[in-house]
Amino acid sequence: MKKKNTIGTIGVIFCIIFSTLLFAQAPDTLWTKTYGGAGDDRGYSVLQTTDNGYIITGYTNSFGAGSYDVWLLKTDTNGDTLWTKTYGGTEWDFGFSMQQTTDNCYIITGYTKSFGAGSNDVYLIKTDMNGDTLWTKTYGGTNSDKGWSVQQTTDNGYIIAGCTMSFGPGGEDFYLIKTDERGDTLWTKTYGGPGIYDYAYSVQQTTDNGYIIAGYTNSFGAGNYDVYLVKTDQNGNTLWTKTYGGTQYDTGWSVQQTPDNGYIIVGWTSSFGAGNYDVYLIKTDQNGNTLWTKTYGGPIYDYGRSVQQTTDDGYIIAGYTRSFGATVDVYLIKTDSLGDTLWTGVYGLTGNPSTHSDKAFSVQQTTDNGYIIVGWTTSFGTGDDDVYLLRIAGEQIVGDFNYDGY
Repeated sequence: MKKKNTIGTIGVIFCIIFSTLLFAQAPDTLWTKTYGGAGDDRGYSVLQTTDNGYIITGYTNSFGAGSYDVWLLKTDTNGDTLWTKTYGGTEWDFGFSMQQTTDNCYIITGYTKSFGAGSNDVYLIKTDMNGDTLWTKTYGGTNSDKGWSVQQTTDNGYIIAGCTMSFGPGGEDFYLIKTDERGDTLWTKTYGGPGIYDYAYSVQQTTDNGYIIAGYTNSFGAGNYDVYLVKTDQNGNTLWTKTYGGTQYDTGWSVQQTPDNGYIIVGWTSSFGAGNYDVYLIKTDQNGNTLWTKTYGGPIYDYGRSVQQTTDDGYIIAGYTRSFGATVDVYLIKTDSLGDTLWTGVYGLTGNPSTHSDKAFSVQQTTDNGYIIVGWTTSFGTGDDDVYLLRIAGEQIVGDFNYDGY
């Protein structure tokens, strides 16, 4: 009997150890691609399209009409280029966020110095399925105004979040713009305080037809900068605001509503964690109250730029790290539903950190439960920076495992 209990205990311990190691290693890289010319070319947003290819937006100064132009790239399922388009004028024009629309076209936001009323203006571009321009709009005043995030809304219009120096009480304030399906303004709102920086990076329409906006603030909170979360109704009126962080610098970059009607936010923190900066993941309830927070990283710096809830109710985070690898490298973190790490992946090229840098700014889970990541690289490609696209396999158990109780 004693022997039987001992064997049973060993079997249980083995199961626990096996389960903790099961996804410790990142899934295989299926392929990587670079895109660009002799200049600086960067990718900020990637999505899998309805044809199982990929669409990327960012900016280029290798191609186009001006110093920098918005760049849209369409690929097939293997990352091979189908077409590319540039948008802009003779000055600087940047693209940061993009979505495929319900009519299989594309909507892009960023900012432009070529057009508009001020030094920079929010730039909205609607294209057809081939990337040909259907219309463009600019929004802003006489100072600098930037768009960082765009989403199509349930009424087929668009919601844009960014920052403005033309309006609001502070130096820069959260800037929210609601348009109809033609890009004509329905309303605009600003959020922030008297501080210099209240900067919005991410917006999503919520299930109650309101909006959730994430970024950072130095008008409110406990530290130099704090993660700033703003919840509004469908007309942009503030329902509540929250800050998260400590006494140092804490920034929110990406927010998503979760199926429990709470929110998941990723960014970085110098208030908590192991290093100078660490990836910062915050889970809240529907009222923005903190349920838990996690940090990820090592002794130097680690940044989180994109988060998505995955089909297993965990989260996938993309950003970049200087703590792991030999240079600045793409950093991919997979967690369970409580934010505990299942595996991490580091991607890039070893070398001198001053000459080799590989960063991720957007991640999406693909229909086969793998991942597509975009950013830019100085380690590979043809120019100073090149758009960097990585296709990662889904998680798989290595080998067959049958547990018979011993």
